[in-house]
Amino acid sequence: MYRVLQSLNNNAALVKNERGEQAVVMGLGIAFQKRKGDLLGSEKVETVFSLHNEEAKENFLTLLRDIPLDFITVSYSVINYLVEHYDYPVQEYLYVTLTDHMRCSYQAILKGAYQESRLPDMSNQYPVEYQMAEEAFLLFRQKLSEDFPQDEVGRIALHLINAKGETLPDRQQEQELSKLLMEKVEKVLQEYGIRRQSRNGNFYDRFMLHLSYFLSNLGREEEGHLALEELDRSLRQSNPKAYEIGSQIFTLIQEVMGQTIPNTERFYLVLHIQRLL
Repeated sequence: MYRVLQSLNNNAALVKNERGEQAVVMGLGIAFQKRKGDLLGSEKVETVFSLHNEEAKENFLTLLRDIPLDFITVSYSVINYLVEHYDYPVQEYLYVTLTDHMRCSYQAILKGAYQESRLPDMSNQYPVEYQMAEEAFLLFRQKLSEDFPQDEVGRIALHLINAKGETLPDRQQEQELSKLLMEKVEKVLQEYGIRRQSRNGNFYDRFMLHLSYFLSNLGREEEGHLALEELDRSLRQSNPKAYEIGSQIFTLIQEVMGQTIPNTERFYLVLHIQRLL
């Protein structure tokens, strides 16, 4: 038995189970005319996505703002399958970054604007991640679009490589540094005339979400990040303004954190800034 926390549409709802754990449940007409506090019978539930903590809940709701629910659930089911089948621990933010990436790739394909990544082949160095990426690629083609190009395998593998492992245990320190970092980054953005508005709210929030996960990566091995160096150089030439702003924030983050971070993190920052511009 589940208690409704929020109806997402007629076929899905954010719920709490008998143990107080939150999840998203799906089933045909399962949330029709259901309100907060109503009960849902387990017999109507077809799919359950467990949300292990408040962070996972916020991630899901953040994606839901501008990504179709069926797209999100496909991505979540693919990640859950990989984690379970390969016994591969991932950090929570993978659900956001991979879902966001696949949606952007899908839209680029529809617009005829998809560009090959030209990532170097690291399959010998990361055989497990590339095998997982191959399976994920086939599932995404099967469930979302047959037009996804083979190039996506390397990109998916890179997401898996960068998200492997557990989050850092010192949550209090992470939250304090994140708050300080957000305040400073917002000042930088405002200097360039970038503010949160209704037209860019989703991209702005997802950029801030990306920054909040920065601490989760600190202290981990930096191998795998080198694959983005070539893309980083290309981005500098094609998006000079975004690169300028992203570089300034990149330097700021190193100062706030008091340690050196992989140069290729700049790549992710610039991508987010380009969307805001």
